Amino acid sequence: MLKATNIHKSYDDLHVLKGVDIEVNKGELISIIGKSGSGKSTLLHILGSLDIPDQGQVFINDQNIFDKKEKDLSTFRNKHIGFVFQFHHLLAEFDALENVKIPGLIQKTDATALDKKAKELLDYLGLKDRMDHKPGQLSGGEQQRVAIARALINDPQIIFADEPTGNLDKSTSDELHQLFFQLKKDFNQTFVLVTHNMELANLSDRTLEMVDGNIKI
Repeated sequence: MLKATNIHKSYDDLHVLKGVDIEVNKGELISIIGKSGSGKSTLLHILGSLDIPDQGQVFINDQNIFDKKEKDLSTFRNKHIGFVFQFHHLLAEFDALENVKIPGLIQKTDATALDKKAKELLDYLGLKDRMDHKPGQLSGGEQQRVAIARALINDPQIIFADEPTGNLDKSTSDELHQLFFQLKKDFNQTFVLVTHNMELANLSDRTLEMVDGNIKI
């Protein structure tokens, strides 16, 4: 599903990633842990094509993503990759249903099919009665569920999540943890999560620890 080799990244004189290798199989839920500054989020952003490595290659389903032109990479990202961040990044002026549909609109999915699928996802995620609510009318957990539905709308091959429960209370975090595992089970969805939450990490198929810019062996 995903293979990255010899990933290096520096910002000025700071060498953040120092030759990272990682492989993720279809249907796996992988957690990446490590102290602040160890390179976790930088690695996640590169694996998800949001940042470009100074050196190294990233393959998703045997496609070298950084060989693509910028426009082609944006199209590939929209179609094949989903993202969930610590802060939901929902558009305040749009309701839940409209926010979920945005990646599908960018992909120019048939409007009727897109509307049906967005409603089904929100229903699956327990938000059937909240579809017409704007982000400011939703709880933190509900906002993250909308963000997860948005990440799922284009049937991505892989979802990257950066501290997805870091801004939530423990009870809501635990609910979101269970949701990730339910999605893995029901949809064979592949996840790579950056987290400080050891309960989530310990439930994962594999936990990888970042130490000083590389994965601890």
